[in-house]
Amino acid sequence: MFSSDRLTVPEYVSRLQRGRSGSACDPRAVSPGINADVQAVLDTKLPALRCAIRRLKSSKETSDSDETRRAIAEIFQLVEEAWVLPTVGRQVAEEICNRIRLDGGLELLLQLQQSPAVEITYESAKLLEQILVSENRDYVARLGLGVILNLTRQQEDAQLARSVSGILEHMFKHTEETSVHLITNGALDALLFWCRSTDPTVLRHCAVALANCAMYGGHRCQRWMIEKQAAEWLFPLAFSKEDELIRFHACLAVTVLAANREIEKEVVKSGTLELVEPFIASLDPDDFARSLLDSADCMQGKTAADLQHLLPLLDGARLEGKCIAAFYLCVETSIKSRQRNTKIFQEIGAVQSLKRIVMYSSNGTACALAKRALSMMGEEVPRRILSCVPNWKTCEVQTWLQQVGFSAYCNRFQELQVDGDLLLNITDEDLSTDLNMNAGLTRKRQVVKTFPSYGSVQKFLRDLRVLKTYANYSTCDPTNMADWLAEVDPRFRQYTYGLVQSGVDRNNVQHLTDQQLERDCHIGNGVHRARILGSSRRPLRPCHTDAQPAGPDVFISYRRTTGSQLASLLKVHLQVRGFSVFIDVEKLEAGKFEDKLIQSVQRARNFILVLSANALDKCMGDTAMKDWVHKEIVTALAGKKNIVPVTDNFTWPDPMSLPEDMRSILNFNGIKWSHEYQEATIEKILRFLKGNQDLIDGLGGSKGQKTNEQS
Repeated sequence: MFSSDRLTVPEYVSRLQRGRSGSACDPRAVSPGINADVQAVLDTKLPALRCAIRRLKSSKETSDSDETRRAIAEIFQLVEEAWVLPTVGRQVAEEICNRIRLDGGLELLLQLQQSPAVEITYESAKLLEQILVSENRDYVARLGLGVILNLTRQQEDAQLARSVSGILEHMFKHTEETSVHLITNGALDALLFWCRSTDPTVLRHCAVALANCAMYGGHRCQRWMIEKQAAEWLFPLAFSKEDELIRFHACLAVTVLAANREIEKEVVKSGTLELVEPFIASLDPDDFARSLLDSADCMQGKTAADLQHLLPLLDGARLEGKCIAAFYLCVETSIKSRQRNTKIFQEIGAVQSLKRIVMYSSNGTACALAKRALSMMGEEVPRRILSCVPNWKTCEVQTWLQQVGFSAYCNRFQELQVDGDLLLNITDEDLSTDLNMNAGLTRKRQVVKTFPSYGSVQKFLRDLRVLKTYANYSTCDPTNMADWLAEVDPRFRQYTYGLVQSGVDRNNVQHLTDQQLERDCHIGNGVHRARILGSSRRPLRPCHTDAQPAGPDVFISYRRTTGSQLASLLKVHLQVRGFSVFIDVEKLEAGKFEDKLIQSVQRARNFILVLSANALDKCMGDTAMKDWVHKEIVTALAGKKNIVPVTDNFTWPDPMSLPEDMRSILNFNGIKWSHEYQEATIEKILRFLKGNQDLIDGLGGSKGQKTNEQS
């Protein structure tokens, strides 16, 4: 009755939609704000809904459990059918969900969460998850949050976790205050505990809930997420091969966290951020949109308010943010095209952000996705701007003017022979004297010949700042001041050319004064000057180019087809306990990447071998050592590493079936992984890593090994 599978559009719903389409153009009296198609569906659904809610009230009063469950099931079916209706589904479902609240059904569902009958708790929680539209979230936040928090304390109940994690998914997008209340009362702890689950439904809810917490919870909640090591626990979700929706929302969550400069370093340190760009590059937006259309809670797409939260990622400094936000907009454009509502992207300001990525970004994935989104929106796709601005000739300046909407002023720039160097050096004074623009406040009030309004002037200056921020200064910036400024603040990269032209480099920047920054380098913002001066007084980082970086505490070797989930879980369990862990996320190609991988094994102090189902099958007969796991094992044996096999549904092979150079791997003490008792299993692994267990030599054959496997 309450299937965890994604909801598909039933055939009878499609027939209903087709049956109404012929009369769609006939006007009829409807409730205010509701169109005729929506009202037609509601006229057929609301009587049955009211009847079911009355039965639910009656059965609760008489303590009739069977009748209560039947009433819940009937309401659930009505909601389920509404969400999957094409075109009008969101409006119909929201009206039905609101009607449940207005008729007292939501209050009843919250009361039923405390029922001693577990089946009623499960089923009422499942229905509650489905009806948490905006107004119902308001109601729960005001009157029912304590009930939800009580449910989160039952972390070991796997069936209840399916619904409660879904409820938290909705509640974490309510308000910052609600997110704060949820986190301070243990809801985030529950989500992170469930991140180690194997249930795709629970993992999907956890990934979306953590993404919502990061996007809607504000900086305080983001800081708590880092303190509770959410970035680390997002790794298994982003690494999962079970479900692209899980991976996507885990990647979205960690990308949003990384956009917060205060916690960016901690997010990068988690290693999860490295998974984002390769994953997004592997996806096709149309295929992903089609998968959303099969899901009742995703098929209607996002609201304008939701989509606006993507803009800071599009306009931010991190590549991962640009990639995932551009991809998300491609997917949403595909959905909104079916709804004939692509104008929403212009309204929220996404179009200009996408055009800037196309013009300035050097990343192929971000550019391709931005171009695709603009094309699907029916917008003009601008040409790529050459990034080496200091070397621009006048014709390239002309091209840039046309791209940013100032083609009417090309003649004046051509007359003054403005090339890249002059463009980067333009100041307010130049605009006033050479371009006939009055300075100061007069410019706000006066219409001038070159730029017709204050708004146009500000747009030109803004576009020039963007150009300066994205420009490539490598031909004139030998000490890489551009990257140093970007480390202080990505926005400060716009000051690179002024500093370099004034003779500033990494070696003398600490000797600058505030007056020099203002007068010679043309940095007018006093706060920016103060931050640059403050950073310049700190000692330069020592150069480690010739030094060998310290090796990781642990290298994890695994078979990608069957062992990736366990490998990622082991990584997080060890990482949150203070171990540095190397796990190869993509099984790098041969050549220099192969050397790097082998070096990582050689430099690691411990070698964990994940022996999942059929993990060693490809090693059999691999005399040429082409298999990655084979190479890693041989390297670990040769380096006399502390080798710890961890088995999961693994059958030990006949030693003679393996190449001779790796057979001794069967002589090592192994630990059997227990998913139900992860903490206890990790404690055993820690004892091995700390040297409390020795290698067992001289035990040949699989039979001896199995005797020594720790369970």
